[in-house]
Amino acid sequence: MHAIRVLLVDDYQAVLEGLQRMLAMDETIEVVGVAQSGEEAISKAMALSPDVVTMDIQMCGLDGIAATRQLKAKMPHLNVLALTMYGESRIRDAIDAGVSGYILKDSDYDQIIQAIHQVSSGGYPITPSLLHRSAPEYAVA
Repeated sequence: MHAIRVLLVDDYQAVLEGLQRMLAMDETIEVVGVAQSGEEAISKAMALSPDVVTMDIQMCGLDGIAATRQLKAKMPHLNVLALTMYGESRIRDAIDAGVSGYILKDSDYDQIIQAIHQVSSGGYPITPSLLHRSAPEYAVA
C-alpha cells in the first residue's frame, strides 16, 4: 500500500509546521508539499498531484473556497479536505465548491488522520458537531 500523498494549505506557518509534525508520525501519510495561499495551492497541486489537499477556508487573497473551485475544475478527481476554524458559517460554501470533507482545526490527531484516510478512500468526513445542524444530507464515512 502506498502512502497517501498530502498537500497542506494554510496561511499560518505555525499551523503548517504543526500539521507536518503531526502527520510525519503516521507512516501511511506522506506530506508532499505545503502552500500558504490559494494561488500557491493550485500551482503546487498541479505540479505535485497529491491524493488529498487539506485546505484552510479563510486565507488572504484567493481563499480556500475559490481555490477549491479552481482545483476541482482542473483536477476533478482531487480530494480536498477543508480543515478550518469556521464551523457552520462556511460549510455550505465549501460543499458547493467541491470539498470531499469538512473538519474543524480543533479536531484531535486521530480525527484528522482518520479524515485524510476517509477522503482518500472516497468517504466524506464532516466534524460530527456540524452534521445535524448544517449538512444533514451528508454522513460521516
